Amino acid sequence: MEILDKLAQEMFAIKAYPDKNEITSVAQELVSKHPCLKEPGNGTGYDGWATSIKFKLGNYRSKLSQAGCSEVAVNRKRRGEEDDGGSNRFSLKKPKRGEVNFIPDAPENYNDESLENERCILEDEMKKRDKNMALITQKMDITFSLRRKEVVEMQPLVKEMQLRWPALFLKEQVSNIVQHRRTISLEGLPILVRDDETKLFLTCLDTDPVERATRGVTVGILTVLEDYVGPNSQSTVVNTAIVLEEDIILDDLPDLPTAFAYLFGLLYGLNMEFPKELKYTFEAVQHIFMELTSTCSQRVRSFKTKLLTKV
Repeated sequence: MEILDKLAQEMFAIKAYPDKNEITSVAQELVSKHPCLKEPGNGTGYDGWATSIKFKLGNYRSKLSQAGCSEVAVNRKRRGEEDDGGSNRFSLKKPKRGEVNFIPDAPENYNDESLENERCILEDEMKKRDKNMALITQKMDITFSLRRKEVVEMQPLVKEMQLRWPALFLKEQVSNIVQHRRTISLEGLPILVRDDETKLFLTCLDTDPVERATRGVTVGILTVLEDYVGPNSQSTVVNTAIVLEEDIILDDLPDLPTAFAYLFGLLYGLNMEFPKELKYTFEAVQHIFMELTSTCSQRVRSFKTKLLTKV
């Protein structure tokens, strides 16, 4: 039971509604890594585990739904519907993109009423000629859960969304999705190849001394954030800079992905060695994304195989 409980938690964190093949692959990998768990007989040795994992996930989702998890509650199956072997059918229309109708929980210390107040502030700001884009971005981030709840549960017309959420249709908000994905991908790359991401991506507040943030940094990207502006609000990025040998070499860059591209070019242009603690991160960029080398380490080759498998 402890094994099943742990598997359910880890699987749900990755995908709330895994299909039959994905559940089977987990059971197969479990038995492969721990042969003592293999079921006796002439079968695969993991069929029983797959069945148990399936039901354990169902029970886990039920508990989350009863506890008030909006995403699980809204994506539950209709009573009487059977699993069709992977393409789960839900009570709402099938999402065009993404696995399920994603509805995150409200931010800490917020509820629907307080989020509606934040939405009204956002709506008023959008009516001004000189809009405070930092404030708009902050309020859009805070009210994301309320917006998703309306979109998924109420399925409003586009005109209704334009009236209630005019900021959603700003070019800055649409472009931020692509930029956000690129930023998250780059920030996650060192983690995937088991490097120390804290050695590459640095942050400080605009009120902090820059020398303190760059002290001891050989190679890094510094993101300067606006100082604390209030509870449960996200600071705005005021500057993105490249740090080499404790000095800021380039600053006022538009975003982290752009800064990373400049950094990689500078390392090549200056013939600088990749930092040892970030060796595999830069090797992955060099070999997989830039295709500048024909050989690579086993760790990067394994990462490349996983990427190709996902594709």
